[in-house]
Amino acid sequence: MALTVNPVAGTPPGLIVWNYDNLDTADSAPTAIEAGGFQPVFGSLQAIGTFGGGTVKLQGSNDGTNYADLNDVTGTAIGLTAAGAVEFSTTMRYIRPLVDGGSGDDIDVFIALRG
Repeated sequence: MALTVNPVAGTPPGLIVWNYDNLDTADSAPTAIEAGGFQPVFGSLQAIGTFGGGTVKLQGSNDGTNYADLNDVTGTAIGLTAAGAVEFSTTMRYIRPLVDGGSGDDIDVFIALRG
């Protein structure tokens, strides 16, 4: 499926929301959000849709090429296998969601960031 990434208009000041529409296993390198800076970024990831056995991960990178899986605020690796949400903080320059495994995935992912 075609992946579209859009900032969501009408969010409150200080909060930015991105919508990854129709994310699936075939999207091996979805568009990253340039998020990090000198201060930590606090955010949340919400996923809804058809998971088809896939797992939604959140990854971070400082060079925009090499990505590593990120953890939630409790230190647990982010990995949603059904509709849900998780909070995180990071200082990584780039972040992106990724669907790992499964087939027939059709997942909408929302990432909200507050600096």
